[in-house]
Amino acid sequence: MSTAIPLSVDHKPNTKEERCRIEQAGGVVVWAGTWRVGGVLAVSRAFGDRPLKRYVIATPDVKEEVLTSEDEFLIMASDGLWDVLGNADAVALIRAIPDAEKAAKRLSDEAIAKGSLDNVSCVVVRFKF
Repeated sequence: MSTAIPLSVDHKPNTKEERCRIEQAGGVVVWAGTWRVGGVLAVSRAFGDRPLKRYVIATPDVKEEVLTSEDEFLIMASDGLWDVLGNADAVALIRAIPDAEKAAKRLSDEAIAKGSLDNVSCVVVRFKF
């Protein structure tokens, strides 16, 4: 049984690296219930936010992993899920659910039950070697 391996980093405006990048571009990060770029957007990287385009970039962080027979599944989800559910907890919740669609639904339902205040999107890919 494998453990959770994070493949991405959260692009939040309150992280040191992102905040510095935003401020160097002339933007501001302010508290408005959560840290927000320009008091508006709670993420620091996104597609298509034209008014904040100068500060909110679409440049991804890329990480490569070699899959092995130990790898069971991949969870891709929005911050609406990850803000309320940790990696290890997500893995534990769905490890015994063989159907990927049902696993994604279980994770989404759990995020909502935990009080996620954001939209929740989730995809689970099961690997078969």
